[in-house]
Amino acid sequence: MAMTLRLSDEQTEALRRKAEAEHRSMQQVALAAIDAYVHQATPARRQSVPVTELMTVFQDLPPMSAEAFRDDQDRYADAEAYFDAYEHAREPEDDE
Repeated sequence: MAMTLRLSDEQTEALRRKAEAEHRSMQQVALAAIDAYVHQATPARRQSVPVTELMTVFQDLPPMSAEAFRDDQDRYADAEAYFDAYEHAREPEDDE
């Protein structure tokens, strides 16, 4: 199916740079990004995995308390590094 995708100048330039760096076409990069997005786990999909299956997958990991887990997340998660593209996209242009 063919479709038209309208990108901002900034999005187009970022896509062009990414494609050039990966020696791929802009279409290939865009399709890969779409595939990655639509196949990512959603909260509903994460909840639908049976606990017994998770226990089998992670059985070799040492036990960890909830407090240790939170400390570990705080140490490695950089909240400042996250960029909300949706908020950025909604910012009004200077000429509006």
